[in-house]
Amino acid sequence: MFKQKLIVEKGIIKYITGNRATVEIVKPNIKECKSCGTCIGIENKQNFLEVNTIPGLSINQHVTLQTIIRSPYESIILLLILPIISLLIGSLIGQKIYFIYPKSQDIRMLSCGFILFTLSILAVNIYDKKIRSKKQPRQKIISIDILNNLNLL
Repeated sequence: MFKQKLIVEKGIIKYITGNRATVEIVKPNIKECKSCGTCIGIENKQNFLEVNTIPGLSINQHVTLQTIIRSPYESIILLLILPIISLLIGSLIGQKIYFIYPKSQDIRMLSCGFILFTLSILAVNIYDKKIRSKKQPRQKIISIDILNNLNLL
């Protein structure tokens, strides 16, 4: 629904532990780092990422990484706009329902609005857990740079 941005960067394998590798970004694109938020993004410090390994990977190899940046608009809609809309819809429903606190329209509006607000927060929480359970990596190694590795030999 929302656009995803792909960033390709160069890195060097620093550590390999099991099926995870620590990669140092060689020349991070500072403009992209500010919007990405994956690594530290400070110009003077080294940027490290932890990614899944691929076959044939060893320490000090040069690799090409692909990072997926998701649009922040989905989170903004889910966390801010959806609960407010649910609160308003609940208040409108509370005006029309008379079996809950039949003598006080304000309490009905407040109760129904709060119930729908709480349900929307619960729905966003369930959606977030479902998305996190997919465990799709944001960064992955797409190739091993053979030319740079031959220069090291």
